[in-house]
Amino acid sequence: MSEKQESSSTAMLGAHAVVIGGSIAGCLTARVLSDYFERVTIFEADTPPDEAVPRKGVPQGSHVHGLLPGGAAVLRKYLPAIHDDLVAAGADYGDPLIKWRNYIGGAWVQRIPSGMGSYVMSRPLLEAMVRKHTLAVPNITLHVATSVSAYTWNESTTRVTGVTLESSGESIDADFVADVSGRNSKASDWIKKAGFTSPERSSIGIDVGYTTFVVAEPPNNQRDWNLLYTIQKDIPADTRGGGIFCIEGGHYLVSAQGYHKDYAPTEWEGFLAYFKSHPFPVIYEAIKDCEPIGEAKEYRYAAYLRRHYEKLTDFPSGLVVLGDAMCSLNPVYGQGMTVASKEVEHLDECLRKSIQQGHIADKFALNFFKGAAKFVDAAWDATTVEDFRYPQTRGQRPKGYIISKWLNRRFFTLAAIDKEFAVAFIKALWLVEPPESLLKPKYLFKALFAKMPDYQGEPTYRAEAMSGGAVK
Repeated sequence: MSEKQESSSTAMLGAHAVVIGGSIAGCLTARVLSDYFERVTIFEADTPPDEAVPRKGVPQGSHVHGLLPGGAAVLRKYLPAIHDDLVAAGADYGDPLIKWRNYIGGAWVQRIPSGMGSYVMSRPLLEAMVRKHTLAVPNITLHVATSVSAYTWNESTTRVTGVTLESSGESIDADFVADVSGRNSKASDWIKKAGFTSPERSSIGIDVGYTTFVVAEPPNNQRDWNLLYTIQKDIPADTRGGGIFCIEGGHYLVSAQGYHKDYAPTEWEGFLAYFKSHPFPVIYEAIKDCEPIGEAKEYRYAAYLRRHYEKLTDFPSGLVVLGDAMCSLNPVYGQGMTVASKEVEHLDECLRKSIQQGHIADKFALNFFKGAAKFVDAAWDATTVEDFRYPQTRGQRPKGYIISKWLNRRFFTLAAIDKEFAVAFIKALWLVEPPESLLKPKYLFKALFAKMPDYQGEPTYRAEAMSGGAVK
């Protein structure tokens, strides 16, 4: 049985849908559209390799990537057979509150059962598996090395009717177009050229830099985690963080992350010294006796960018924009893939309503954008409130920043001492539950009087609990 047959609609909204971009978000979008259109075509400018290795079109692909539990659930929902393939290929699955060691918001995250599930693996493995399972759906086709240069329009320039291919100039007709072409999407420029208002932009300058090595895991290593991640301890004094992901092949993917141009060296001894200088040198202790495999990889991220499609009052029919084309987030918090996945799930809900109506309404995209903004807001607000604790962060602070900053501190403190709230807080932070789930009177009351414990040592969990667990 194909993954398409696991979940399909009983009616169609058109003959052909086009997806611009074959990333993880683009593939998931195509999977959802395959339930509503007779055929779906993905146009990808890059040439993704068949094997799980980094590719040119994903410059950050060599570095650590977190698929948060909210995104993992969406992945399994639309590609149910992917779990077994990921685990067989070396991805480690389990409850992240047990298997991940996280230092976030000034405290170690408690390691207690949460009922959530997620994976640790390399980004190339995840992308290769998502692409494989997406293309197993019979009515989805991928064209690689094929760039889109423009949308095509109806005579009144009110509806997108397809796309134009850059190399050949060929026009491809479509009943629906999803632009998932990433941060450098031309969607806002193309709709402006057609007479529509281009969305407002928000940009937050952080000048984050990644330096990453692959190392072999030490032989006979005794660890009770598959991910070790530390965010800065005392902002704004500290600008350094990073992590170890236990990826496939018995390797550690070790990434140092520095804010505001405090970048880690690319030579191994300097890299070790960078981690040793952290207030919690746990990563240094884990890798000090390791040897790197190959040279360091670098990645620079000057600013994250949001295009406010949700604020528009007019938008062309037959088109939606999602993923990084809508909002490219600070990669340090690992939210990007999960936010995009939640947007895809919301797209499915909107299309299901269209089936009930018998057609896609002219205001479809505007309604989609407003709903998708909830997921973007949750991630954007959580990151900006922390990033603006650095005085050198560039951009406009969000409304209610002072209150949000205070409430964040209260919530992080309560999460360090209250097990029930710790699970609820992480579920909201990792996009399993909405942020408003934290606004219960009992949580607010406890947070008001919570005090960080004097001892802030790292929580542990018994090794027998590290066996993974069933898929959630």
